[in-house]
Amino acid sequence: MNLFRSLLSWIVLALLGALAAQFLLSDPGYVLVRFRGTDYTTTVAAMVIGILVALLLLGLLWKLVTLPFRAWRDRSDRNARARLGEGLDALHGGHYARAEQLLGRAADEGHDAAFARVAAARAANARGDVAAARAYIDALDPKHATARAIALGEQALADERPTDALVALDAPAAQPLPPRGLALRAEALAASGKSAEAYGLLGAMRQQHALPDAQLDALQERWAAAALREAADAN
Repeated sequence: MNLFRSLLSWIVLALLGALAAQFLLSDPGYVLVRFRGTDYTTTVAAMVIGILVALLLLGLLWKLVTLPFRAWRDRSDRNARARLGEGLDALHGGHYARAEQLLGRAADEGHDAAFARVAAARAANARGDVAAARAYIDALDPKHATARAIALGEQALADERPTDALVALDAPAAQPLPPRGLALRAEALAASGKSAEAYGLLGAMRQQHALPDAQLDALQERWAAAALREAADAN
């Protein structure tokens, strides 16, 4: 599809160029430029061609000047992608310190920074460094509010702090929550003694396929029973 669009663009440009050339050659026109007492004369067609050639040469010169910088940037991107891949592989293999180091460097170099920081936070959590994990999460760009809310929610639930998880997941900037966030919010509600509200989220969780059906069925029974107990205790 890209090749077809490029070919079509070149055909259109060629047609426009042919039309412009026919228009200019039918009446070449006359251009007079006076600079410091000297007169320079040419035709409109020659002037247009000269401008186009000058722009082409400037473009080529700009490419040559920026070539080292583009090569350096491409190399940095390749290294960052390699570090991201190696970091994820280390995380999967349980080499958490190495994973955190590689993922943190990939994030600092700007390659999939949000994803890399979240993965680095998981590596830090896995090795028990909660402060480092929170630092990675706090370093997320504000435009990744949903990723930040989910990461904070996961961390809070892992630390048995369901109220903090709800605060993170209910952040206005993180709305609407994706399926993972919705499942975490329901879990936090149930852990906070609000099983009826968690039960009320099951319909949306089923619609978004937040969890397997068998797991949702089990949660439905558990949260329904817990909601009845909570209501009885309240009375």
